[in-house]
Amino acid sequence: MVRSDFLLFCWLVFSHWAAYPFFISARPIHELPPMKTDTLTLMDQMSKSKKPVVAVYLHDGIEILDVAAPLEIFTVAGMEVFTVGLGRNLIRSQGVLPIKPEYTLDNCPKADIVVFVGGNGANAARNPEVQRWIRKIAASTPQFFTVCTGAFFLAEAGQLRGKTVTTFHESIPSLQKLSGDTVVLKNTRFVDDGNVITTAGVSAGIDGSLYVVEKWMGRQVAQQVVDYIEYRCWDPSQGVIIEDSGNKTKP
Repeated sequence: MVRSDFLLFCWLVFSHWAAYPFFISARPIHELPPMKTDTLTLMDQMSKSKKPVVAVYLHDGIEILDVAAPLEIFTVAGMEVFTVGLGRNLIRSQGVLPIKPEYTLDNCPKADIVVFVGGNGANAARNPEVQRWIRKIAASTPQFFTVCTGAFFLAEAGQLRGKTVTTFHESIPSLQKLSGDTVVLKNTRFVDDGNVITTAGVSAGIDGSLYVVEKWMGRQVAQQVVDYIEYRCWDPSQGVIIEDSGNKTKP
């Protein structure tokens, strides 16, 4: 799929979402027929287990694909997904797509996974209110996930100290300068360093989101999502896992 086709797909996804607010949570993969018997059995098991709760932070200027990938993949996987912003005013994705956050920083429910995406990420991350919120929820948030320059949100809030991460290729020097004791990897689609998973730019958010599904829900579920969205480029070996010892391994 070429980028222009995927952006058109993202536009259609968000157009439906804007018109029907229930779209995100109403159609997990286990509700989308037809499926094979083994797939239905797997999805039935998913529906009976605790679903990870995901908060996706929205800021003005976000990249469409950065935010569309985790919203699509986590929703299809059956996770409970909601959006949060500084306020409930409309933000614009790449200046063309208006999106209204469901919650604010003040009333945001607790989430298992908190997501920050890129597109004006480095600038938006400097907001002191957002930094305070990240520090407030850090101890009780099992997983942070960033796409592209979304990593700057965690860096500004001091959550990348001693971590190994990645980000948009053009922003690697800036992130390294901002967080001097952070190792920023080049040519890596995603990095899992415990409670922080980061991805490279734009389309790498697809790979990173699939890895999050695999980590939280298992390889079978991730593969079912891959098959459903017809993504032929899924290669977990393009990512890096940082072990407690500091060694790097492949998923």
